[in-house]
Amino acid sequence: MPDRPAVPAAPPAAQWSTADTEPVVCCVCGVPGELRHEVPPFGVVRCPVCALVFVSPRLTADALQRLYDEPAYFDGGVYGDRSARSPAMLLQRAWTRGRLAGLTARRRPPARLLEVGSGYGLFLAAARDAGYAVRGVELSRTGVRVARDELGLDVVAGQLADAPREPADVVCFWDTLEHVPDPLAFLAEVRSRLAPGGVFALSVPYVSSVPARVLGARWWTLKPEQHIWHFTPRTLGLVAARAGLVVTDVVRSPVAGANLGRLDSLVAFGRALPDRVVPDRALPDRVVPDRVVPDRAERTDGGAAGV
Repeated sequence: MPDRPAVPAAPPAAQWSTADTEPVVCCVCGVPGELRHEVPPFGVVRCPVCALVFVSPRLTADALQRLYDEPAYFDGGVYGDRSARSPAMLLQRAWTRGRLAGLTARRRPPARLLEVGSGYGLFLAAARDAGYAVRGVELSRTGVRVARDELGLDVVAGQLADAPREPADVVCFWDTLEHVPDPLAFLAEVRSRLAPGGVFALSVPYVSSVPARVLGARWWTLKPEQHIWHFTPRTLGLVAARAGLVVTDVVRSPVAGANLGRLDSLVAFGRALPDRVVPDRALPDRVVPDRVVPDRAERTDGGAAGV
């Protein structure tokens, strides 16, 4: 897949203007959200029907492409200093070990593994070394270049829909779901890529975490220019179910290797629902607010599901 045409460099987050934004509605219910935090030119809103939190107005697709194409997005933020002993890279390696352990317990090599949002390819390279047959897809042209040229990985530039249609035994997307334009459509696409018996795995910040609830608009992971959907364990399960997937396990403990040091993020594993129980996306179910969902509704290792 050829790279997209070059676009102008992204401005710092504080320099985004209303001209760079567009309003959106809830991906599940199709209704506008109610304002929770105003972070000009963005708004953080909550769906009045299903309680999913999202950003509206948010950056347009062209503005997001400029943001992700900036080398500083990875070097200054996601990976920090890429030297072997940097704190950021030590954490990346710990997460990789923990997440690979979770995947091998569910689908062992030499399974086919597709990573969506593969960044510089660090997890993908580790999965390849562990024996998986790997392929990646990444929106950032900078990330694609590093993964291809420095690590020799098979990575496609673009969105998940741009990747080859070959079935995968594992589809993983670490810190990606909060970035995609439509998480319901994205998860439905993930389901369509899973081979029979396949599993999916993800990590994502969650807005019901203690830091998010205490800090509100000052939460360090809010980042409305790039994190455009904010989940709780319950709304993640809701969107997954609407897409024909079931979340089977959730890791929230910050001492677990897969989630080490992360007070406001979770790691989840799941699989496809049988075709006969996939809901009709055109008819959103009535759902109840997070606060009344009983804890037993979800298996976790680190707290109540209905926080």
